[in-house]
Amino acid sequence: MKNIFVPVLVSLCIVSQLSAQTQKKTRFGIKGGLNHTVINGVETDGDKTGFTGTSVYGALFTETHIGPTTFLVNELLFAWVNDWHFIEAPIHIKQMLNSKLSVFLGPKLDFAADKFDVRKANKSGFCGVSIETGAQFNFTKRIFAEGRYSIGLSKQFKDESFDINDGKRNNLRFGVGIWF
Repeated sequence: MKNIFVPVLVSLCIVSQLSAQTQKKTRFGIKGGLNHTVINGVETDGDKTGFTGTSVYGALFTETHIGPTTFLVNELLFAWVNDWHFIEAPIHIKQMLNSKLSVFLGPKLDFAADKFDVRKANKSGFCGVSIETGAQFNFTKRIFAEGRYSIGLSKQFKDESFDINDGKRNNLRFGVGIWF
């Protein structure tokens, strides 16, 4: 897992620094909360199947002004459900609706961190693509709450022990965060 975590973190920092040099202001922060995952797929015999699980998630993020009320948000998120572990890299465009409420939308890369554990029967693809949307409410200038939903666009999952083939992963998340 170190093999992917370090390069993704370094890339996130470089992109943030380059954006910060050409834009007004960049803020850094952390967030975490509750993650509800649904994986929809098909069994080997063709019947529809799936998996549902709930756990926690955590993330590091940067937020850069690209307009008076518009931001570019880069994030590195870690989540897991049951025996699957994920490193996610969303990129959102966030639009402030007023001083307290904003909405965001953007693509997300979903990396299967379990690909580094050769002992697992999981034959899922290494990288999947999702689209994510959500809303954020600012309690103060430093503390916020968010809700977000992502829809898996790629058939990333193949797990023999759960008999899931061509599975797509959808997430519903509720969390809190803080800017530094």
